[in-house]
Amino acid sequence: MLSATEFFPVTPLLLVVLWIEAVVYLSIGTYEIFDDFLAKPPKWAETTNGINAWIRLQDVVARKMHAGLCFVLGFVALNGALEGHITRFELELIFISFAVIMPVLWSTLMPGRLGITIMLLKPEFWLQLVMFTFFSDLIRPEVLALCVAFNLWGIFVNLRLVRRQFFKPYTYGVLRDHIVEAVGEERAKKIDPLAGHTVPTDQQSNPS
Repeated sequence: MLSATEFFPVTPLLLVVLWIEAVVYLSIGTYEIFDDFLAKPPKWAETTNGINAWIRLQDVVARKMHAGLCFVLGFVALNGALEGHITRFELELIFISFAVIMPVLWSTLMPGRLGITIMLLKPEFWLQLVMFTFFSDLIRPEVLALCVAFNLWGIFVNLRLVRRQFFKPYTYGVLRDHIVEAVGEERAKKIDPLAGHTVPTDQQSNPS
């Protein structure tokens, strides 16, 4: 049976990956942990009487949970980069960290060019791809299978739930209507270029 505490030397490629993870995720995690006086409540928390406290609290919980996961992932990567060696368990923890993030990205994959663009901009997508390609032989098969299962679950949820119930038809045009309703036309205009969407001239001059 493979030992979880077996040490592996940090190869040049792994060192690059670890430093990328350390810089990216420690930065995100640290910022989100201490952003309490900087983060603005989401647009949909606004009411005629001010900000809905319940919605704002739920948003804070989600952001802080994201911060915690990012910080732990970055911390483990930094330790491996500085030590010059890494245990199998630490590698598995990195694999698992990506594997619990990716189902969120797969399940919420948006239609058309927008979804592809956002996925390609996510560091988790590329870093998990590198880890699977070059380092999957270093972790236990059952852990690797769990990581694959998490990814497949996210894809399954997108195909069987999001595409069928969240908005129909599953097109950017319909999604854009939801974006406008939730956060306004200006936010939608910022997302349009990523989706390759052009608003007709008559709609630009008369949004209503």
